[in-house]
Amino acid sequence: MLLRECLHKAPVTVPPECTLQEAARLMSTEGVGCVLVMSGGEIHGILTDRDVSVRAVAAGQPLSTPVGSVMTPDPVTVEGGADIVDAYRLLQNREFRRLPVLEEGELAGIVTVDDLLVGLVLELASVLSPVAREVIRPELAG
Repeated sequence: MLLRECLHKAPVTVPPECTLQEAARLMSTEGVGCVLVMSGGEIHGILTDRDVSVRAVAAGQPLSTPVGSVMTPDPVTVEGGADIVDAYRLLQNREFRRLPVLEEGELAGIVTVDDLLVGLVLELASVLSPVAREVIRPELAG
């Protein structure tokens, strides 16, 4: 299964000068755990709910702080044609939970560890389904 098959909705983006409060409100409204920080069509960083709580709130940053000063800069990206197993290994090795996905250099979306796990389960189910059918109901197997 390819990463592009795991993308469910358009990514949420903000400019670097967006405030923490605006970004947090947007994450809440959109039901996402992160926003990509973009300028001039380029990804400059990623701001996660953890960044807001740990790097900003816990550090005493005011809500008017620009996200550009709190974000994780230059996030690792991956192409939509990559296999989900490879992306999962990348997230596992780098200890990320979210990965921006590009298509021909353009932002296509974000996949999360949860998205990849669901994709892996679906992939496994498609492989095991014929075997399970044969074991459980051999009379129905073709």
